Amino acid sequence: MSVQSGPEPWAQRTADILALALEDAGFDVGRHFPLLTGALNRDGEAIVILGPVTPAVAEQLARILNRATAAGVVDTAD
Repeated sequence: MSVQSGPEPWAQRTADILALALEDAGFDVGRHFPLLTGALNRDGEAIVILGPVTPAVAEQLARILNRATAAGVVDTAD
């Protein structure tokens, strides 16, 4: 079995990692982020599609990120 490389598999792996992190944070990814997936944009660049979320989900995510920032959990990677 070989590991695929390139922008699309990278995007999907990243989407999978994000899905696990969201689940760890208490989200039901299948319900709250049903369109979460990796893809390529029109220029062939890797992207992660989050899809639309409800205001309640966006608010919950913002609270989690704000608490993490306040606790000093900051990633400055570009």
